Amino acid sequence: MLLKECINVYKAFQTISESQLPLVTGWTIAQNMSKLQPLVESFEEHRQTYIEQLRTKATVDSNGDPEIADEDAADFKKQVEALLNEDEKVRLKKVELIDDGTLSIAPTVLMAAMDFLTLKTNADKAS
Repeated sequence: MLLKECINVYKAFQTISESQLPLVTGWTIAQNMSKLQPLVESFEEHRQTYIEQLRTKATVDSNGDPEIADEDAADFKKQVEALLNEDEKVRLKKVELIDDGTLSIAPTVLMAAMDFLTLKTNADKAS
């Protein structure tokens, strides 16, 4: 899974985990998040470090706002894209969501984690 997919799935699981879920479903989401969290945090930490380095190179425009050289901005974008496209060896468990009529999750959230979700349409079928 690419790092950018890891980040999107992590954010989706964060949103889903805010819902009231059965114990097993919540546990599976928590396990998946614990696998993804170090990757997401490490990426953000490195990105922020690089941004701080860029700030030291920035000049100030006539409005007093920091201005980054086009070459530095392009290099930053290139490096971030390269990181986001790195393949990460992460194995996630499928999460079973039960549609009992009370769970409400935005379609964009479901799309981000779709490969790791299954849906049961009746709580009586839950195992």
